[in-house]
Amino acid sequence: MRKLISFDLYADMGFLKKPDINEKIYLTYNMLHKPCVLGILGAIAGLEGFTKNNEFPEYYQKLKHIPIGIKPIGDHCDNGNFAKNVTAYTNTIGFANTDGNLIVSEQTLINPAYRVFLLLNLESEEENRLYERIQNQEAEYIPYLGKNDYSAWWNKESVRKYKFAEFEGGEEFKIETVFIKENPLVDNVVKHKAKFKRNLSFLNGTYMYFEKLPITYNEILFQYDYADFAYTDWRLGSDSVLENLYKADDLIIQLN
Repeated sequence: MRKLISFDLYADMGFLKKPDINEKIYLTYNMLHKPCVLGILGAIAGLEGFTKNNEFPEYYQKLKHIPIGIKPIGDHCDNGNFAKNVTAYTNTIGFANTDGNLIVSEQTLINPAYRVFLLLNLESEEENRLYERIQNQEAEYIPYLGKNDYSAWWNKESVRKYKFAEFEGGEEFKIETVFIKENPLVDNVVKHKAKFKRNLSFLNGTYMYFEKLPITYNEILFQYDYADFAYTDWRLGSDSVLENLYKADDLIIQLN
């Protein structure tokens, strides 16, 4: 039996490190992404994390197939974007730089919050455990948002259950979550006509947010595979072709 649920994840700060930065500043993704969510779910379920090089952890092997959707939320979310701060610190461990102390700067998310949608198979022991623990606001290990300095939490009151079905299109729609953008988004948005002082064409939305995000791990190269994501309040046309769309009650979401 499959259940679609969501819960609202919060943190005071977060650091979702971009691995392709080799200067003395470490940058963060703005949006929570699936590989990070899997780590959080692994902490909730009590599954082991990374312990060996070139070997995927227990949580990834057992949870990677779960369809996941992500929506930025909260008072600190500005059209999908969260405020960021850059902090400089000195790494004195010695392993980081053989020539002496390493001074680095790190970009940090301020008050990030996300609604996480999960399509769980309750016949799986691990997914059933997730289902119960998320509802009860319980976790085996403390979840964190990218660094163990930045603990994350949710309230059981935020947990929602949905009636769901695959969305087959045939009507205008707005996607509540971030979604994979395979074609120029502006070609799919719905435009309307309105009469003000003059006859003007205007768009039904107010913003578009784009970010290239990790979607999974490449199991040969042991690094992220990426996809181009978008988040917008624009409605899309009935002829828009997007994969993995679901209708959750009255919401349209994408689960990857």
